[in-house]
Amino acid sequence: MILWLGAAVAASLLLYPVWVVHRQTLGHHERIEHDPSEWGAPFESIEHTAEDGVRLKGWWIPGRSHKAVLLIHGNRGSRNGYHSGIFELGAWYWRRGFHVMMVDLRAHGESGGERISFGIREHADLLGWVERLDPECAYAWHLHGFSMGASTALMMMERRPERFRGALVDAPWIDFHALARQELWRRAHLPAFLYPYVRWIARTFFGIDFEAADNKERCRRLCGRAVLYIFEENDTLVTPFHRRLLRELCPAAEILLFEHSGHVDAFKECPDRYTEAIDSFLASLESCGPEK
Repeated sequence: MILWLGAAVAASLLLYPVWVVHRQTLGHHERIEHDPSEWGAPFESIEHTAEDGVRLKGWWIPGRSHKAVLLIHGNRGSRNGYHSGIFELGAWYWRRGFHVMMVDLRAHGESGGERISFGIREHADLLGWVERLDPECAYAWHLHGFSMGASTALMMMERRPERFRGALVDAPWIDFHALARQELWRRAHLPAFLYPYVRWIARTFFGIDFEAADNKERCRRLCGRAVLYIFEENDTLVTPFHRRLLRELCPAAEILLFEHSGHVDAFKECPDRYTEAIDSFLASLESCGPEK
């Protein structure tokens, strides 16, 4: 009996983390209930097939200038923007003349796919989509992402720095390993000593390399690039630890802090201050030299 009990406990220790990684990497599909006609904007429904065959869906909203922005929602979000207000932010950019690209990431909204990869596959998807949509580099592209979408934007900026004029990243994690350990304990009560096993599970069974999702060296390499980092002081997911770590990695990083907001709540709660900061950041990009 003791042997059987020991075997059952050992099996649980081995199998439970597999189930946890499976559950925590599933996406979130939802019907898109709003569209840019609500802003009075003409728009085109666009689609793109990722390299692995996943079908992605989004909108292209033509503007009246040569500037374009790609808005990237976070985990369990979509173009609807219920979490971050990204739908209303798209209207704000469009009214300022931007061409606006809004998409559902893989495994979200009305796009295909089942599983997220914390920006790893997502950033490759979006780079391919931007290249197909604008092969002649006719637009001056900007990125604006939230949470996982913010980390996706950092990956895009690092991989193709010449393609993007600047990036605004709201609540990006800096240390993915610290974030994963934190959430594995919060959501599944998995202790820190199991983290190497969890990383192995993610890589071996789900093809997700946690090291590639980590932003520490990425932020160091992007130091000096046109990136505005936005953090919320009361964020319990991307805690103040990440902001302090960013400051250590890149003392010159441009950081905007919203003292009384939670995770990706700043735009919804403080829209005037938020959009004033965007205007200021965009103006600084124009003062640095002519755009494409």
